[in-house]
Amino acid sequence: MKKFYIAILVMIGVLRYMGRKAVTPLRREEEVSVDGLEEPASVLFISDVHNNRIEERVKKERVDAVIIGGDFVDRRVSDATMKQNLETLSKLRKPIFFVPGNNDREKQTLFEILDKYGVTVLSNDTYTGESFSITGLDPYRPEGTILPDKPSVKPSLLIVHDPFFMSEWQTYANDFDLILAGHTHGGQIRFMGYGLYQRGGWKTFGDCSVFVSEGYGTSLLPLRLETHSEYHIFTMRTNL
Repeated sequence: MKKFYIAILVMIGVLRYMGRKAVTPLRREEEVSVDGLEEPASVLFISDVHNNRIEERVKKERVDAVIIGGDFVDRRVSDATMKQNLETLSKLRKPIFFVPGNNDREKQTLFEILDKYGVTVLSNDTYTGESFSITGLDPYRPEGTILPDKPSVKPSLLIVHDPFFMSEWQTYANDFDLILAGHTHGGQIRFMGYGLYQRGGWKTFGDCSVFVSEGYGTSLLPLRLETHSEYHIFTMRTNL
């Protein structure tokens, strides 16, 4: 009986640890070299927020733009949580861009609320500004993905929620300066290095280098093991 209670206590401890990891995001920085870039540019990238609350510390970041890489919500997420997260991101006072993921359209009010907060939705579209361009591909639309014209403004960013689509978009994608994705959560719950998906980080699809985030939130179980809740600051500088 004593061993049984010890096992229960150990299990409770492990679950508490996994629960803390799921709601304790890491801030990760990456530098990217871009040919011919006149001025540095930086973006905050956050994907797979799901039902997590974005921490207030995020609003202190100094970036040129915010990019939400899909699965900002799912059917569990209340409008109040969605609005609170957008309030936090809006405090950066920078343009916010959203590329849909596979769960986002489960929430009928999402696009209406995004519009109220002035978020630019990139669904097979490109935003072209003076200092950067962002293309968002959306294979979850009923008509599928329609590849927009490639932008001429650098740095050029390509965002797709699910990185595995890159296998069929290599020819289109290989001219972009930075490609970002999410979706996998790094496997979310791994054991002894094994999980449903690989850990996040830089991955190669053909000739394309893609950064895959492990995501900010969780799907199904609010637990993580051997993965991290995370958001990213990407700084792009000229390639000397």
